[in-house]
Amino acid sequence: MSEAKQAAINYYKDGPDGWAARGKALHKVLEDKLKKGKSTQDEKWQRWIDALNDCDLFEEAEILAVEYLLCDPRKSVGGSFDFLIKTKYGETILGDLKTSSTEKAAKRRDAANAQLGAYTLMLNKHHPSLMIDKCCTLILGPDYCRVERTKPDDCVEEWQDVWGKFELTFEDW
Repeated sequence: MSEAKQAAINYYKDGPDGWAARGKALHKVLEDKLKKGKSTQDEKWQRWIDALNDCDLFEEAEILAVEYLLCDPRKSVGGSFDFLIKTKYGETILGDLKTSSTEKAAKRRDAANAQLGAYTLMLNKHHPSLMIDKCCTLILGPDYCRVERTKPDDCVEEWQDVWGKFELTFEDW
């Protein structure tokens, strides 16, 4: 990542309206929606919440896991995916929420495929009988929600590409 891009990210990160606060608040809203059947209300983020509540991805879905922690100790990598659901059509979907400050930014937001690929591999290792049908990035902006669906194998391939590039930065022992 370029220094200019990192500086822009840091500039908009902090503060009560920064992306860190927005992401934390909206992840909590999603978690409450999935665990309790209703989302918390927060006037500051209401336009995002309304868009989330209008999303039909979770309609009649069976919630299998929310904010589920995983790790790959051999790579010293871990994280938590935001949701694992079985849709009303019987598809098992692994998903992650991404938020944006504007509708324009949300429309440009890429899917979190590499991240979902890592989660897919870790789930396969820890729960080998679980079959993921789709990986979904749920992208939220004010008055905007988009679900990016990707084949798990494509996500795994993106993760392996990213990890391979990262491994090239390791020093030889």
